[in-house]
Order: sequence, then structure tokens, then C-alpha cells
Amino acid sequence: MAPSAAPSPAVRTLADFPAMLGRLRRARGFSQLGLALAADVSQRHVSFLETNRTRPSRDMVGRLAAALDLALKDENALLLAAGFAPAHGEHAFGDEAAAMIRRVTELALAAHEPFPAFAVDRAWRPLAGNAPALALFGALIGDGALDPAVSLMRAAATSEAFRTSVANWPQLALHFVALAEAEAWRAPPGPMRAELDATLAALSALTPEGAQLHAVQPMGAALILQVRTPALSVDLVSTIAQFGAPHDTAADDLRIEFFYPADAASETALRALASRRPQT
Repeated sequence: MAPSAAPSPAVRTLADFPAMLGRLRRARGFSQLGLALAADVSQRHVSFLETNRTRPSRDMVGRLAAALDLALKDENALLLAAGFAPAHGEHAFGDEAAAMIRRVTELALAAHEPFPAFAVDRAWRPLAGNAPALALFGALIGDGALDPAVSLMRAAATSEAFRTSVANWPQLALHFVALAEAEAWRAPPGPMRAELDATLAALSALTPEGAQLHAVQPMGAALILQVRTPALSVDLVSTIAQFGAPHDTAADDLRIEFFYPADAASETALRALASRRPQT
């Protein structure tokens, strides 16, 4: 008789819930008391949940997920472990079910021209970019700048051309570390988390031990990306947009980074670059 197939990772039993809750709690640095306070329940109830002496309700799982600031995929897994159906859709950016998300993203990227903008996932792997972003970062990072499997932060860190083209690279590298650590905090196990870990390893190898973001260079109102090449000198600041109320992993994982010229000279340079770019 042939051996039975291994169960899908998404298939959970009630016995999985206590271990999963404890793992997620510890990964986020909560004590049982800390989680109880965040979820507005008693410490005893959290203890009973983690020792399988109490079965959670669906509402309780939602409260715990909110207190733990779980990504939607982890919340779904916790619900499955508790014996409930997932609450959120799980789709990739390119799936048919994510058509609305892609449309909104494409509109946002196009509207931002002639300034650069990227759509990335929580590991900062590129999903899409407008023409100014593709041209600028393709030139700075070089071949493979938009590998969908590689974080833009890791691609930048491992590109000597990029590091030498950014006047404040040490400060930017520390910012990347903080950004990757914040995303890794919520990323479920899987390829996305693995890429965040690889990004942090690459950045750590290039960051002085014990360095602090504000100690590298005095901070102004916001971090400026200082691009300095023989052909271009621009200062860029960025803002990051996310869906306000995501109910699918395609929306939950999406970030759109908009780069703006930090001064009039940078704006003039970016507009001049756009005017010289071939129109499609």
C-alpha cells in the first residue's frame, strides 16, 4: 500500500493551535501577560489557550491576531489551527483575483511620473515600476535590478555600482536594516521571510557593528537618497503607501514607494531625464 501524502501545511488540527499561538507570541516578544493586556483578556485565559485547556472562539482568534499584529496569512493559519475557516483571501499580486489591486497600483505608478515609483511586496521584491523607476534604478543597480525574486534592498546592497553612486550609503544601509527588520517581524514563514532574512544578512555584512542610524549622519526632516553620478545629481525622499483595510494577502503584502525630488534642482533634473526618455 502506497504511503499517504503528507498533509498540506495549511491543514491544521485543534492540537496545533496552542503551539502556534505560543510560537507567534514569543516571536513578537510578548509575555503571556503582555499578550493578555494587548488582547484585553486575562493572563489565565492566554495560559489556558496555550496549554489546550480552553478552545478559542473565532472572535478570540481575531482579537489575538490583532494584538499580535499578524499578517493576514498568519491570521488565516491561526484560524485554521483553531478549527475555523480562513477570514481572508490568499492570492499573489499576479493572480486573476488581484486584478483590482493591480489596477490601483498601475494607476498610482503612472500618476507619479515623471518621478520614480515602485510596487513591492513586504520583502521589497519588485512587482512593478513606472518608467522613471525602471530607468533610474536599473542604471544605478545594473543587470538584474528588477529580479522579482530578489529584494531591491538586497540588490542595492550587493551592487558596488549602487553603493558608490549613493553619497550617503551608510545611512541608507541602516535605514534598509530597520525597514527589513520591521517587515520580517510580520512576515509568515516562507519565501518572503527567507528573502528578508537574506536581505538582512547582506546588509549586516556591510554595516559597521553597533552603528546607529542617527549617528552616521545628522538627520533632517526625512532621510534623503543622495544620488551622485557623473551624469546625474539628485536628492530623493520617499513615501510608502499601503492599502488601508486589506482583506487579501495580495493587498496586505503590497507596498508602493513613491520617490519625490527633495529640492528644485532635483525636480528639474528628473523632469529633464523624463523628456529625453523615448515615448512608448
